[in-house]
Amino acid sequence: MMSIFGEYLPLIIYALFFGGLKFSERMVISRPGSTIRKSWGDWTAWLILVPLWLSFIGPVLEFVILNRQPRLWEMILGGVLFAASGLFSIKGYLDLQCGFSQAVELEDTSLVVTGLYHTLRHPISLGNILFCISCPLFLGAGPSWIPALVGIFTVMFRISIEESFMQQHIPDYADYKERTWALIPFIY
Repeated sequence: MMSIFGEYLPLIIYALFFGGLKFSERMVISRPGSTIRKSWGDWTAWLILVPLWLSFIGPVLEFVILNRQPRLWEMILGGVLFAASGLFSIKGYLDLQCGFSQAVELEDTSLVVTGLYHTLRHPISLGNILFCISCPLFLGAGPSWIPALVGIFTVMFRISIEESFMQQHIPDYADYKERTWALIPFIY
């Protein structure tokens, strides 16, 4: 019995990381007074969500079907990136207060320049990128890196669409863009 538990321990920890992340996001999004919108009509939301879910599910399938066992360093680094993913996503939602929408839309759009947004323009997207990396890394996956890399590229594509939209519709956005970083300070 103990050997089965030990064999599946990485998968159990992985599920706890994911469950904790999604539970925390749900608590932030559904808190009283929140008007965070999860619009599924925007095709770019699906462009990100599908690879994100494949990045999560693929390593589980590899673990179970291919019997891939992660090395300790993969679990530690993957766990750190999982936690960082949650930090950027949840703090990003909190800093936006009521202004988040999965859709690129003009309705009730205002520029938020406090919290993480004082330095980064897309902390939630950074959280999504870290999530794409942490999932296959944590479980020592192989082929699941493909949807993870697709997810990273789709997040970057979505950022370019958002940036273009914001520059067209938010008067102060060009100045804000000049004094902040898209994802990583001093790099990008």
